[in-house]
Amino acid sequence: MTVNGHFASVGEKSSKEQYEHGIQVINEVQEFNGSLPKYLSFEKVASAGFNYHLISVFGSQSTGKSTLLNHLFGTEFGVMSESERRQTTKGTWMSNNKRGSVDGATKQMADNILVMDVEGTDGRERGEDQDFERKSALFALATSEVLIINMWETNVGLYNGANMGLLKVVFEVNLELFIKGNKQNPRSLLFFVIRDHLGTTPLANLRNTLIQDLTKLWAGLNKPAGLERSKLEDYFDLAFVTLPHKILQPEKFVSEVSQLRTRFREGQRDSRREALQGAEELDRGVFLPEYHRRIPADGFSIYAEGVWDQIVNNKDLDLPTQQELMAQFRCDEISREVLVAFDEAIVPFENKQAEGIRLGNPQVLGGLGAVMRSARMKTVKNFETEASRYHKGVYGRKRAELENKIDGRLKILFQGQLSAAHKSGVNEFSEAVSSAVKAGQKKGASYDFAEIVDREKKTALSKYDKEARGVLVEGAPWSNYRQEMSLYQKDLNEVSGRLRREEMRRLATRVERWVRSRLGESIGIEFNALGSGRGGSGAPESGDRQPEKEIWDRIWAVFTKTVQEAERRFTDRAKSFDASSAEVDVGLWRLRRKAWGVLRAKIDEEMMEGNLLLKLRENFEDKFRYDEAGVPRIWRPTDDIEGIYSKARESTLTLIPLLSKFQSSHTSDPPPLDDWIGNAPSSVTPADEEDLTPIGGVDEDEGKSLEEEMTVLSDAKRQDITVRFKKTADGVYVEAKRSAIGGMTQVPVYFYVLLLLLGWNEIIAVLRNPLYFTALLLLGAGAYVTYTLNLWGPMFQMANAASAQAIEEGKKRLREFLETSETGRQAMAMSGRDDIGMQKLNGHGKAVVGDGEDEEI
Repeated sequence: MTVNGHFASVGEKSSKEQYEHGIQVINEVQEFNGSLPKYLSFEKVASAGFNYHLISVFGSQSTGKSTLLNHLFGTEFGVMSESERRQTTKGTWMSNNKRGSVDGATKQMADNILVMDVEGTDGRERGEDQDFERKSALFALATSEVLIINMWETNVGLYNGANMGLLKVVFEVNLELFIKGNKQNPRSLLFFVIRDHLGTTPLANLRNTLIQDLTKLWAGLNKPAGLERSKLEDYFDLAFVTLPHKILQPEKFVSEVSQLRTRFREGQRDSRREALQGAEELDRGVFLPEYHRRIPADGFSIYAEGVWDQIVNNKDLDLPTQQELMAQFRCDEISREVLVAFDEAIVPFENKQAEGIRLGNPQVLGGLGAVMRSARMKTVKNFETEASRYHKGVYGRKRAELENKIDGRLKILFQGQLSAAHKSGVNEFSEAVSSAVKAGQKKGASYDFAEIVDREKKTALSKYDKEARGVLVEGAPWSNYRQEMSLYQKDLNEVSGRLRREEMRRLATRVERWVRSRLGESIGIEFNALGSGRGGSGAPESGDRQPEKEIWDRIWAVFTKTVQEAERRFTDRAKSFDASSAEVDVGLWRLRRKAWGVLRAKIDEEMMEGNLLLKLRENFEDKFRYDEAGVPRIWRPTDDIEGIYSKARESTLTLIPLLSKFQSSHTSDPPPLDDWIGNAPSSVTPADEEDLTPIGGVDEDEGKSLEEEMTVLSDAKRQDITVRFKKTADGVYVEAKRSAIGGMTQVPVYFYVLLLLLGWNEIIAVLRNPLYFTALLLLGAGAYVTYTLNLWGPMFQMANAASAQAIEEGKKRLREFLETSETGRQAMAMSGRDDIGMQKLNGHGKAVVGDGEDEEI
């Protein structure tokens, strides 16, 4: 087959049949085809306005570019014969898309897609004459919306095989000719189609390799003034796709090409992403609005011819020379070779460091500094030995690139080592200080916290300095750790400050426990004194009983004295922590607030309903059951029980309003709690206040006044306590009355007269008999003593209880006898009852009904 012989060529009068296949835009001698407008009119593209798209393919010779286009767009570009390998595409050819839709697909291809097939690069026909290759590639890049870069999988990572050298030249001239000074900043899509993909290397890895190569290539461009900081992504989007081997996997190749075809339609950029990231981002279409050159279709021919003329007449495309290209290739090759030994030495440390970071536990790597210095020196020296004989300019640039690459990796290791030393040093410092403090506490002796912190800080700084010096690399610009040392010192200061605050908190906690213990004992004694004072357990060992109305004065005095002692302890101990006056003020302020909370909790505990009623009852019984001398009263019918009861009850009732409010007995005002606590110091932080209970009259946002804060019992609770106490007091009074009259028995007078008349003879006999008379005297004396001690009632109760117990025991024994006796069991069986009941009988021997339940035997 003649090379694209069925297309309309340059300089020929083409027929409609040839236009149906396509047209040669530029021939092999760099001539532009003036018949391009006729072809566009024939394909009805000239009247499409902006509704058209241009795609070009770029790649090495004989890599299947034309074959790919034919399968994608139904074109008929000439392809290489399977029996010989020779150039099939000479110049640049164009054809319209022949596939208006994709069979079986719902996504339609865009209208009026023009496809340009560019002559392959690196062909033996042109040899080292790369002039046309560069110009045709630049033409395709400058005019096309999408530039398909066709390559084999085995070429990925190669410099010449992947056409990186040619792309570098094309990018530089493109910046100089078409982007410099262009306010529109035109964009294009570089669509990498990786052929003969075996699947062993994932697309993501191939994509990363190409992006790294392109980024590095762009960084090394000679950019025009004003574009020095430009990036590849400022002008190009990247997309990547793989295709299987056409010969070995023909069916799979056709299937995936058909799937790829659906992407060639209009799309919109995702506003959340700055650039397309892989083929999956192109599922909405590869023709984005910003790719279009905004040239009407009927003016495209003039535009394309002007672009080609500018390219042909530009002298910059004659550079670089083949010698420089060879130097670039060899220097890159040598760089890769020397990096192998560098990787062998450095990669194990990089892996260990990365593993530590991944686990959240970075480790200080032993021997890292020596390996870094040795690897860097050997790598640079080996590169210098092998590459210094090539082009000096290229050698100098490539050496700088190599040094930047290895220094970049070594800098990461250097910073990682310092970061690990920083983290471990801070942790060890914190643990060392905590251990020293605990050791001091176990010994029971006082320890100087500030001295411990200073000693451990010096140790930590010395160790960090040693680690940092060990990884310095001479000659590296980043080999300096002054800033890191400053940050390390700052963190140590922050940790020491945190440890000091924690120690201050622990000190405050210990002092608070001491205050709680002392107040619990002292305040408990004051409230227990309310229960008794004459002869009870709460009576003072010596001296007079304290007045009840001054209980709050005594409690406030004990409270303030205890807190003052606690403040003295706290201040003395805080001095050894090297705490500032502001920290001490905050600690004392917190201590006073915490102490008030302890006191109020103790008061609330003592004033709980059950505790208060018990104290009121004890107070009442102390006044009611004991006389003024503290002697227990023995109640007699002649005693004024009612008067004593009323006096004692009223006296106890006066305690309820007294205890309902914490106030002074002299002024009836609450204690000066707000002045005693004081205002919050200016250095107080929210963390210092988060565990504090709001106090009424002190905290404005609490919404409670000082009067409300000092209220212990509400009015409703006072009334309830009063009612319940009165009922309790009434019970004690009734018990006293019963005990007074319990031993008295009212006997009629006539009974004594009758007893005297009927027993006169017996009386005379007893009086005349010395033995009987003595017994009578003893019985009379015993009865008198029993009466005097008011024991007749208890004796009668004991007698009744004893008789009842005797009856119960008799019933039990009778039941046991009936159950064990043969006669008894027969009688029980005949009656059909499990037990035998005894009924009460009246005087006539008949059973009494309804006087009570039957008692079981």
